[in-house]
Amino acid sequence: MNDNEHAVYAIAPELGGWTVYDTKTLEPAMVDGIRQVGLCRDAAHTLAGSLNAMERTVPGSSIPLPDEEP
Repeated sequence: MNDNEHAVYAIAPELGGWTVYDTKTLEPAMVDGIRQVGLCRDAAHTLAGSLNAMERTVPGSSIPLPDEEP
């Protein structure tokens, strides 16, 4: 991802629930080191909205640092 681009999050249905994912990397969102998969639709929608709001306010704020990933 280009340093000037910020993450944009969306949701997608998957087996066992909904996934919140970064539309640029197509990877599931990470929150506190946990991949955001298997969520109910409402929770996924709310989380994607929150992550997108963070990105609009402070670009890069929703992306975990490399040492934060499991």
